[in-house]
Amino acid sequence: MKSSVGKGAIILILSGLVCKFFGALFRLPLTNIIKIEGIGIFQMVMSLYSLSIVLVSSGLNSGLSKLISGARARGDYSSTKRYFYLALKFGLLLSISLGLIFLVFSSQISSLQGNSNTKVIYMLFIFLLPLGSVIGIFRGIMQGYENMTPTAISQIIEQVAKFAFGLIFAYLFSKNGLWQGVMGAFLGIAVSEILAFIYLYFIISKNRIFEKNLNENISSNNFYKAVLPLTFSSAIYPLSQAVEGLIIISLLSLAGFSNEVATSLYGIQTGVVGAILNFPLIISLSVAVALLPKLSYLSSQNNIDAERKVIANSFSVMWFLLVPLVFGIASIAQNLYPLLYPSAMKNYLNIAVQLTFLSGIGILLTAIMQFLLSLLQAKGYFMHTLLFNIIGCCAKLGIVIIFSRLPQMNIFALPISSIVYSSIVCICSLIKLGRIVKISFIEFTLPILSSIVMFLTLKILQFSLNGFLAIIISVISGAFIYFICSLPLFLQYYKVLINKIKQRKQ
Repeated sequence: MKSSVGKGAIILILSGLVCKFFGALFRLPLTNIIKIEGIGIFQMVMSLYSLSIVLVSSGLNSGLSKLISGARARGDYSSTKRYFYLALKFGLLLSISLGLIFLVFSSQISSLQGNSNTKVIYMLFIFLLPLGSVIGIFRGIMQGYENMTPTAISQIIEQVAKFAFGLIFAYLFSKNGLWQGVMGAFLGIAVSEILAFIYLYFIISKNRIFEKNLNENISSNNFYKAVLPLTFSSAIYPLSQAVEGLIIISLLSLAGFSNEVATSLYGIQTGVVGAILNFPLIISLSVAVALLPKLSYLSSQNNIDAERKVIANSFSVMWFLLVPLVFGIASIAQNLYPLLYPSAMKNYLNIAVQLTFLSGIGILLTAIMQFLLSLLQAKGYFMHTLLFNIIGCCAKLGIVIIFSRLPQMNIFALPISSIVYSSIVCICSLIKLGRIVKISFIEFTLPILSSIVMFLTLKILQFSLNGFLAIIISVISGAFIYFICSLPLFLQYYKVLINKIKQRKQ
């Protein structure tokens, strides 16, 4: 099967753009429907939901992608059915068990977060988590064949359905109260998961992936050696965010903030700044997902030279696209937020802008971390992936606990802790991977320098402009400035692309 990281990444990036577009559209009216305090409550519940979904699906997704691509490299296409049965057994057992925990302890969890009414939302998890686990399994199987299209389309289905049904239900339910509006939004998420499951089931059946005879010689030990560490390591970062959601309001209260203000600050960081700044991570996550099966395939064939080339090229293009996006968002934040969140920014604009600058550094480091973790997984360093994440998580939570209670640090402890987390994981990963990661100095530094020039120019430009006009002019000017400053790299990538097109025609 001929495939490329670039093709898979482009498919996932395009779907990611669509998903982020609808995700942003979803949060804008949702913020106006349930207000900024409601967004804070939504984010608290969402942090635990995101953690749970990652726990029951991400490890299976990555593990199946790695194992199936490796089996393909050996010419063993009959292992897919065996891996599917093992994944289904593990995923359903884990997701149902976790759902039961939320069902039984929903009152205690919601009370701990300071919003006892949300217990009804946690009861939904007994249905949502098994559904999410099977969706992750289906996506992992298709990714193992280096087919990213089903993943991309299913993600779009999820986001469009969540946008439509989530807002409708949130609006209808919010008439009865704040938390009921949040409940309505989660009912919309439930509908979106059902529709994504139906689509993926149809695709799996249509492709007849399971028609090969079951390979009983595949040891379950190999499956669990990959899936268990990946399951827990992929849940580490969301776990830290979930713990932060549980304790941050109490910690900010110690810093002198009221419960309402503390909830709003948390909503600003996670629901406003986080929602906008996570946009560039579409690129890094798409490259990481597409890179995993390709690198696993090459690793199984012991093709070191090809591995190094794929790694260097993938990182270079990812970095070239991602860095200006982060700097660009930071440069227009002052004008962007009041347009997107007019009611929420009345009292919090300066804080949101300051959080954006600090969080932008964390986003760049997170992108590098995602890339390196994908390399570790492809090389089979599953336990190292888990260990590095645990070390980073402990440092992250320690910083939040110590510094968020200080009045001069407060909510800014969250982006600082993310910077520390990503830095630790990146350093440990680079040490373990060694010489297989070789990135050109020019390809790493030129996008940063070009983005700095772009950022400074746009900040000067916006002194005389305001509102929507400033954003439009800044985007156009920023793209032109970055293009001129990074022209040598752009020409280099253009030549590579033209050569590949000519080779395929031949």
